[in-house]
Amino acid sequence: MSSSLSTPLSSALTPKKSHVLPALLFVIGIAASLAAAAYGYIESRRTERVIIAARDVPYGQQITIDDLAVIELPLHRPIQMAGITDPNIVIGQYATRQIGTNDLLNPGMLSPDPPDEPVYPNGRKLERNMVPAPFALTGVGPITDRDRLNIGFIADDPSLCDRARADAPLGTVLEIPSTALVAPEGMRAYACRWMSGIPVLYIEGEIAYLEMTPAQAHALRALQAAQVALWAERYGATSDPLQYLDRLDAAQVILPDLTRPVTETLRIEPQIVSGANAPAPGVTTPLPGAPISSRSDE
Repeated sequence: MSSSLSTPLSSALTPKKSHVLPALLFVIGIAASLAAAAYGYIESRRTERVIIAARDVPYGQQITIDDLAVIELPLHRPIQMAGITDPNIVIGQYATRQIGTNDLLNPGMLSPDPPDEPVYPNGRKLERNMVPAPFALTGVGPITDRDRLNIGFIADDPSLCDRARADAPLGTVLEIPSTALVAPEGMRAYACRWMSGIPVLYIEGEIAYLEMTPAQAHALRALQAAQVALWAERYGATSDPLQYLDRLDAAQVILPDLTRPVTETLRIEPQIVSGANAPAPGVTTPLPGAPISSRSDE
């Protein structure tokens, strides 16, 4: 009988394990998760005001308050979108590059000093030691300030486009040719490709301002003063430079030269073949299947 009474008594003296603590910890964890989620949501909704460009700002232009606008961006955002929050940091600064409408401003776009080289209204900068040369765009067709121009001329005087003079060493003093700019009766006119890939700085109406070295601009004005007919063509900025001073008259145009792949047409002239079977002067070697054509040398 005593043994039967001892079991309940020992059970009474040994307290049962409590399940309250795990439940309490579970509730605390849920509450912490909800609080963290709520905090994260609140933080994700927080924004700050940053400065953007209200309109295009050309390179080198001083920025005024009218050039600026404000937008709200999330407070927590990628570093690339950090931007500037204080307009006083921007006003009075100079654009270090072309800034487009709605561009997010950052310190790399700003300079406290104006550029030390001339800048055009489109933001293009005239590079050091270069000069702008006006060129009429009549006959060129649609063109932008991102294009380049190839320039040539049409004349009657072969001395204006002489290969020997073109290949003269730098600094050589050349004698003035005895031929006149107005050719004698019966002399054939020719076209000469002169310069290739000249950058266009700015376009105003029918005039393009080209970026040239002083020597190139001087030569261009000399041809203009001599009333030599100039022509130009739009050319790609990444295209291969073409050869200059390449005289060609209508009688020298031959079919094989015009049907070669573009990589072989930098120069339109006879292809001289070495060896005993070389053609006589004035005769070109045609492409397979093309007729032999002759040309006259000046």
